[in-house]
Amino acid sequence: MSHLYFSLHLRNQLGLLASLAYPREACGILFGKQSQGHISVHRVKEMIYPDQVEGNFRLELLNQQQIDQRTKKQGLEIIGVWRTLPDQCHIPTDSERHLMSPGYSYLIASITPQGISEIRSWRLLSNRFEEEELVS
Repeated sequence: MSHLYFSLHLRNQLGLLASLAYPREACGILFGKQSQGHISVHRVKEMIYPDQVEGNFRLELLNQQQIDQRTKKQGLEIIGVWRTLPDQCHIPTDSERHLMSPGYSYLIASITPQGISEIRSWRLLSNRFEEEELVS
């Protein structure tokens, strides 16, 4: 099992973004560093797509090159994506597996009116998701 280092500060930031979107879903990018199995999140960014259909998670990086260039200048890389799910717990589905690329983290936060109730992270390995241990 791999470990994803995700600070309390970033958890609170994600909670704020999720609360502002509630009861809608929100999604975005995880920026950080990966080295020898050590994965650490340094920043979360919300990605907003006006044509996004509720319940149909889709994260398209329209400005992928621009994001990559800015991220590299800051000494970071895209290490995964995050998603909030209002009022439900979630394990990635087969359709979500086809949206993800191997080697990236997929962090899912369950959100209620009171805030984040659960956060879990997954990593796509070959053809299946494996849960990552979240470390503060």
